[in-house]
Amino acid sequence: MKKNIKKAAVKTNNYSNIEQPEVINMDALGFFDDESLERLHNHLQSDRERASRYTEDLLPWEVEICYVQREMKIRTSRRIAHEKYVRNNPDAYYYDTSGHQEDYEQSLN
Repeated sequence: MKKNIKKAAVKTNNYSNIEQPEVINMDALGFFDDESLERLHNHLQSDRERASRYTEDLLPWEVEICYVQREMKIRTSRRIAHEKYVRNNPDAYYYDTSGHQEDYEQSLN
């Protein structure tokens, strides 16, 4: 029984089992679509959880998670600001997928 505990202790101290998170340029995150960004966030969170079993130094994962969360927050606040702008200025933006864009523009004149 002690042998198993000893192996577990050795395993937790073996830092070579852990792959460091991929460092993604902050500017490149802006080109990710929302779904890919969410997937990356979930992947980093699960990797951080896995790494916490082997080491206490979780800073590399936390830094990458913070960059992804920052990009997600920027997008959310931009989306909210755009919705408020469109709500307060109905003539400023109109997008119609039915092909009646020209009719709408003519009705404004």
